[in-house]
Amino acid sequence: MEDIKVNLNILFLGHYAPPDICKPLPVDIPDKVYAVYHHRIYKFLYNNFQNVISTNDPKIMFDDSLSSKIDYIFSLYNRMPFNNSEIFISSVAEYHKIPYLGATPNIRALAEDKHLAKMMAKSCGINTPEWIVYNVKNKIYPPEFEGPYFVKPRFGAASKFIDEKSICIDWEKALRRIKYLHSKQLDVILEKQIDGIYYTSPVLNNFGNPLFLPCIKELSILQGNVVTYEQKRKIIGGLTRSINEDLYIEKKLHDNSKIMFKLIQPLDYTRFDYIVDSNTNEIFFLEFNVCCNLGEHSTISQSAESVGISYENLLLNITYSSLFRGGLIQNTFGKQF
Repeated sequence: MEDIKVNLNILFLGHYAPPDICKPLPVDIPDKVYAVYHHRIYKFLYNNFQNVISTNDPKIMFDDSLSSKIDYIFSLYNRMPFNNSEIFISSVAEYHKIPYLGATPNIRALAEDKHLAKMMAKSCGINTPEWIVYNVKNKIYPPEFEGPYFVKPRFGAASKFIDEKSICIDWEKALRRIKYLHSKQLDVILEKQIDGIYYTSPVLNNFGNPLFLPCIKELSILQGNVVTYEQKRKIIGGLTRSINEDLYIEKKLHDNSKIMFKLIQPLDYTRFDYIVDSNTNEIFFLEFNVCCNLGEHSTISQSAESVGISYENLLLNITYSSLFRGGLIQNTFGKQF
């Protein structure tokens, strides 16, 4: 155990990653919850690994000597200001041949593309809402299915550009929303709007023995139970998350998650998102997330805590399981659940 702490050089990347343990939290930012989250992860790494380099500048990945300095990359970077940035860290880590947290670039790209993720689910018999894609500069024409519709970006996570205006009662409103997103240079996915409740199903790789954690039920005060970026980041309120207690729904969600989890390897942890029709209890897969929030108040942490897994032990399991997957350690060191 001590040899691992001494010998592994960890690179921590995150938008709010501090340069050292003494750096105070930034002030006067709306995203303070995420700043706290990234500082907390740095403290975890600092306490468990002796050699940690921390930076909020992804340009460090262009350092040609990185592979001689770094054994493992713990990245929380989801997005940067260029197209398809979600796969940047993993792709360049592959170039340097450095193991890293998360998933391989092809799996990460699949997760970021809601259209391809739905195609995957549909191919293995899992129910999804009807959908159609409208890419920027392509011809826009009405879908073959009737409204109401839900209009959102095809790529990306954290519910960016999703709010009550995403629900479009008819094609006229949907067309206006598509054109608005296109004006932001965003490709669009339009889904059949489901009147229902959102559920998320977190899964840990757990050293190759996947652990399907209890599902989380999400309720929003907004129209149509819409969950926004600001709610997820706790910039505004109105979102309540609780452990699912419906055993029938839990089994169905886990059955679906188990099928898809086998198809999206290799990865370290993930979260499958669903909506359950309030009238029929029919389950629809929406998307899955590879780099989901690992903060103390995240769904994955809330779910783990409900079965007696502390936040510290959750992070240890994910990190050591990832090190194991990357070939940096040869046993579980007691971190397997």
